[in-house]
Amino acid sequence: MEIVFSKDKLWLDKWDSYVINEDRGSHLLLSDWNKSFYSYGFDFEIGILLDNDKIIGGFAAVIAKAFVFKFYIIPYGPIVSLGYEECLNELIEATNTRAKYHKTCYCHINIPITETQNLHTLSAIDNLSSLKSAQKGHVFKYVYSTNGLNWVDLKSYNEESKLNSLKSSVRRDIRSSYRKDLQFEIIETNQQIEEAYRLYLENAKSANYSIRDWNDIKTTLFELQKKNVLKILVVRKENQIKGSILLIKSGNYYTYILGGTKREKPDLLAGHFLQWEAIKLSLNENHSGYNISLGGSKGVFEFKNSFNTEQFYFKGGQYHWVINSNYFKLYQMLEKHLKKKKKKISSLLKFLKRK
Repeated sequence: MEIVFSKDKLWLDKWDSYVINEDRGSHLLLSDWNKSFYSYGFDFEIGILLDNDKIIGGFAAVIAKAFVFKFYIIPYGPIVSLGYEECLNELIEATNTRAKYHKTCYCHINIPITETQNLHTLSAIDNLSSLKSAQKGHVFKYVYSTNGLNWVDLKSYNEESKLNSLKSSVRRDIRSSYRKDLQFEIIETNQQIEEAYRLYLENAKSANYSIRDWNDIKTTLFELQKKNVLKILVVRKENQIKGSILLIKSGNYYTYILGGTKREKPDLLAGHFLQWEAIKLSLNENHSGYNISLGGSKGVFEFKNSFNTEQFYFKGGQYHWVINSNYFKLYQMLEKHLKKKKKKISSLLKFLKRK
């Protein structure tokens, strides 16, 4: 066994191919996703576990930087392929070692362990000696880590049987949306990607939540589009965009990342239309399911769950280490005063990066 740490394009391409086709992969492991943190002045690296030149696991680490503080953050993982669970201990040890190598004050991991068996997650693993020095949970909150899957099961379904498995009210809304003269497309050009993202920004502002600025994320989206792992679904009416959702493929399934619709009366039901198209896309590519994602307001949560979802929450896989206690205590003192100013801190980090 060997672990390679790299940002070399050749290795990144091999890693991305593994993440896309490995059932336990996640978009949070893709190199282009992690490159998006460059806009904040952060760095990243990939740790790849090899068995005779075959990739059998690994992790992607964001190296977050703020003033004199550095943090080694693994938003998802480490992961190992089925049958190589005994190698997980070695990977966890490597995260701690690399955190010290980069002179960070803190490190955390997020192993996708679920209590309910799922093809795309790990079950609880005993005898992980590498965790004896770790503390449970995460303290650093400024790099997104998912806490599970919101799974639409598609095994043994076709389009008709899946539709019939939904509640009558959901079936009615889906069918109604297709009678509203909406024009559907999967967009391809950079200009169209920007148009869709502007809608996401508009929705985020009206609902009072934040997403990344266009200039911070555009390069990532363009690169993911080139690699055919990004799908942006759009509906228009009378040549005007009415709704859009953004999906990323990894782990042999699509994950819903962002979306937005125009609020109009009468309701065009664009959300129902688009999510059903995402399910159809997943069925056409023979995926075992679709991750419609956790989170959102009560209304959003109820809408997602109307597609007969099953929640697979990650439990028992979040751990952290304090590498430099003096620096980390100082960070915690400052963080108490600054946590309400996250957006301003983000802007400041980008300003300092340009200097």
